[in-house]
Amino acid sequence: MDSRYSYDENAETWPVFALSVLAAGLVPFTILEGYKLFNGKAKQEAAGEIKYDGKIDPKIKRFRSRRKRSKIFTKRNLFLALGWIAVAFIIYHIKNTEVKKETVAFDPYELLGIDFGASEKEVKSHYKKISIKFHPDKVRGASDEEKKELEERFVLITKAYKALTDEVTRENFEKYGHPDGPQQASYGIALPKFLIEGKSSPLLLVLYIVLIGGVLPYIVSNWWSKTKTYTKKGIHTETANLFVEKLLNHKPTNVVRVSTITDWLSEAEEFKIDFPKKSKDEIKQLFEDHFNRKISDDQLKAVSHIPVLITGLVEIASHFRNTEVSDMSVNTLKHFIQAVPESSKNELLQLPHVDRASVEKSKIIRLGKLLTLKNDEIKEVLGIKDDAKLKEALDVATKIPYLKLVKAEYKVPGESVVTPDSTVHISIKVVVKSPKHHGTVRVNDTKLEEEESLETLRDPFKMVLSQPELPKSYAPFFPLERRGGYVAFVVLQKDSKITDAPSFFKNLDLSNLELTEDQFKDGSKIQVGTFKIPIPQPTPTETGKYEFRVILKSTDYFTQDVDFPVVMHVQDPPKVEEVNYDIPDPDEDSIAGALAQLKGEKN
Repeated sequence: MDSRYSYDENAETWPVFALSVLAAGLVPFTILEGYKLFNGKAKQEAAGEIKYDGKIDPKIKRFRSRRKRSKIFTKRNLFLALGWIAVAFIIYHIKNTEVKKETVAFDPYELLGIDFGASEKEVKSHYKKISIKFHPDKVRGASDEEKKELEERFVLITKAYKALTDEVTRENFEKYGHPDGPQQASYGIALPKFLIEGKSSPLLLVLYIVLIGGVLPYIVSNWWSKTKTYTKKGIHTETANLFVEKLLNHKPTNVVRVSTITDWLSEAEEFKIDFPKKSKDEIKQLFEDHFNRKISDDQLKAVSHIPVLITGLVEIASHFRNTEVSDMSVNTLKHFIQAVPESSKNELLQLPHVDRASVEKSKIIRLGKLLTLKNDEIKEVLGIKDDAKLKEALDVATKIPYLKLVKAEYKVPGESVVTPDSTVHISIKVVVKSPKHHGTVRVNDTKLEEEESLETLRDPFKMVLSQPELPKSYAPFFPLERRGGYVAFVVLQKDSKITDAPSFFKNLDLSNLELTEDQFKDGSKIQVGTFKIPIPQPTPTETGKYEFRVILKSTDYFTQDVDFPVVMHVQDPPKVEEVNYDIPDPDEDSIAGALAQLKGEKN
């Protein structure tokens, strides 16, 4: 039985289709991955970065190298490489495959070798000539094979002639495209015949079932499971439920300490997954080991979860409007980043080579006060005897940024005042200073002005992101490399509760840290940093004064966090004054003058 299907036995069609499908996915993904790979290589060294690579414990180095993701050897890049290898193979196959041309449509003009639209007389004349040329009986000395080919050719020529001259044959050709009438339908399949009708067809069916019924559902279910198991902030849903429960049961009379936050963290689902045999107390002991800088593989693994967990806790606590928990959670994160226990001398304890006992005996708690002392006195406070180690400690101390508030106000883009029921944000201007900088700083008013343009009106937060990215944090005892930042909370003054979700910032110019004392006091080279806190709710519909405060904290360093009041003055928009223009009297000879005269006569 003849098959009505024509298969791609010569592999002429399916490679082109496969190439198109591969290219449609590979090209955009390759461009995206290439942008990610090369975009970060041109970054310059950030101002204020503290070099400490040589001072890291070998265990921490090994842990970081295992956890650090290579930008080149990733699963995505492996997939892309295999995809492009497949593309190269298909292109090579297409290039070296000979395409067999087949005459699909019946064209009488082409068969007779005449121009389209030739007259019947021209058709008959030309047919007589070529019929003699291809008639099997007219050709002498032809072999049997050649005669067979001539016969086939002669039949086609005769059909072509009749299609243009015989009434019935011509009608068939015009209706069905062939002088013999309608032809059998043929359907093409872009696969070799052996895959469909051969012995391997059951294998193809099995592969299809495995792909559609097994692999695809597994990928989708795995993705869905991860989506359901972890929140957008990356914490386990069970951990999120735990934090919600802790906040619901938290009594306002209970003082929140670092130990409170670490106690909550120790029950996180992430630790139950990583350490199924460890109890809550054992997890807390790993935290204590970290604060005391006792390094172990389990301790590093446990502490590596902390930034994500605390970020999630801060987000949840802010939804509960709990200022105390949110504030202490960020402080707890600093303890983990700097690996120091709870103490009033945290600013000093984050420096390298310090002796904890010596620091605890001292009355000094601020880096700024420490840097006013002479070197011998600093040695005594920090318990450092070696000059080289002292120099390293002082270098770190001078590069820990302090923030000095210059200006803070509520702003409505494009408006001079805060109007009712408008979109508003808090604009904060700060000067970054080093603990070595003392005295007042002069900031020119022009440095506080923001240029308003169509672009800034459309996106007032773009200027924040245009500032330099913050450098890597000094965190020699933390398991992973850190690029910290700042977090801001807006608090309502009347009840001391957080109003909205916290704002996180990763961009700020730290070049002021490199200035000398004289340059800092002079102010000409001072760079002013900007934070902008979005306020999701519109301003009140009633005019009046609404009092808030902003808490701006470093996420990685013990430094002088900024806590300041900011007042929202909601006012009606200023009225546009009426302007009276002096219009000269119209000329009497003009039409306007004539009309004026008529009006005067009537009056």
